[in-house]
Amino acid sequence: MKKLLILLFILLPVYVCRAQEDGKWKVDWSTAVRMSGATGRYVPFWARTGEDGILPVRSSGLLTAGTEIFYRNPNGIFFEAGMNLAGALSLKSPLNTSPVYGIVDRLYVSGGWRMLRADIGLKPRRGELGPLSVTGGDIIMSGNARNLPGINLSSDWIYFEKGHWFGLRGNLAHYHMTDPRAVNGTMVHNKSLSAKIALGRKVDLVAGFHHYAQWGGEGENQSFRDYIKVFFAKRGDASDSWSDQNNVFGNHLGNEWARIVWRARSFKMTFQYDKPFEDNSGMIFQNFPDGVWTLQFAFNDRKAWVTDITCEYINTTWQSGDRHERPATDDEKEKQDPSDAFYGYVVLGGMDNYFNNYPYTSGWTHYGRMIGLPLMTVYAPDASGICSGIMNNRVIGYHLGLAGMVARKVPYRIKATFTENLGVYGNPLSSEPWQLSMMIEADLLKESFRLPVDLSIGVYGDIGRL
Repeated sequence: MKKLLILLFILLPVYVCRAQEDGKWKVDWSTAVRMSGATGRYVPFWARTGEDGILPVRSSGLLTAGTEIFYRNPNGIFFEAGMNLAGALSLKSPLNTSPVYGIVDRLYVSGGWRMLRADIGLKPRRGELGPLSVTGGDIIMSGNARNLPGINLSSDWIYFEKGHWFGLRGNLAHYHMTDPRAVNGTMVHNKSLSAKIALGRKVDLVAGFHHYAQWGGEGENQSFRDYIKVFFAKRGDASDSWSDQNNVFGNHLGNEWARIVWRARSFKMTFQYDKPFEDNSGMIFQNFPDGVWTLQFAFNDRKAWVTDITCEYINTTWQSGDRHERPATDDEKEKQDPSDAFYGYVVLGGMDNYFNNYPYTSGWTHYGRMIGLPLMTVYAPDASGICSGIMNNRVIGYHLGLAGMVARKVPYRIKATFTENLGVYGNPLSSEPWQLSMMIEADLLKESFRLPVDLSIGVYGDIGRL
């Protein structure tokens, strides 16, 4: 059995300044330099995963510089704007055919009043379970790929009584995918709704869903009438493709999740189940037990040896079953419409093929990176920079994340992730390779230098056959 062990050294000097505040305005700016080297062709999984897809996949130097402006007045009106640029010197890879390249990572303006806000431009979207989680708490939008430009109208929790026992929040967004794709100019519709119920003063029950749909683009319909079809997940009409007429218009996907939060005297415990869906067969938890199961502990002593623990179990192998349809019986055929595309069959709804689609064959990727669960493996972009989707979406994984402080002054982070990889239905990976990915990072904070510089070092490794 072939084993590969890769070590990576990373150096992170960071310079952060804050402008003088007048009670309303605040300006932050920062620069960071990262240097990484690996013994293998690519840097290990945890050295290139996350951070909105700006980390090079091969040995490199990366410079980032950015600024953020904040304004808030006593009446609840607020304004934000931000920009972050990245430049890299990296060995060539399928993701960067030139050794020197630049990226606009963030460029946005935001504004709102109290719980209501609008974000315009390139702005990260983050889950609520933090960086120790594989997905950050969102299996669809994990922060592993480049940010999507667009408009996002959202609300924070809106409570309906003074005790904050019940609240709702949601969003409505429109994005564009700007990378070279099988369907260039693909647009993304997104909406969500979540509810929170307080079960006493120490326990919260939270549940919700996110709905995404890829639609439009070159050669595809993209009128307001088509947007209505996308919004309500309706079938296409006679002017649309065969696929849109017999399924729903566009490529629809999303996630449903439920979370319990318990605040004890010395820690907070969070348990969450987050599952994807690709069509109706996967909604209302019908593709259970697929998804990410997360258990977290955050201790109140934030300078202890262990401050945070994250344990996760990941399974995406069921996908509503291993059959999409079966032959209909004679009695069932008598009740069917002969003009229906599935006449003579009974649709079971299996083989969901998470994050892949036709005609949007680039799938749920952006600039060659998986937008959702980063443990899924994507096809490398071709010479034109076009990715052909996900080649490995049936994954079983076990993940452990730890964070704490050494001697109450040196923060550290540890991650270890073990996966079994089955490929996709119809094209399985014959050997079902396993993979173990690990990392340990430690920070020397600027207080140690008496300068506005943080210094970090990390060691990363991959062992396995993937």
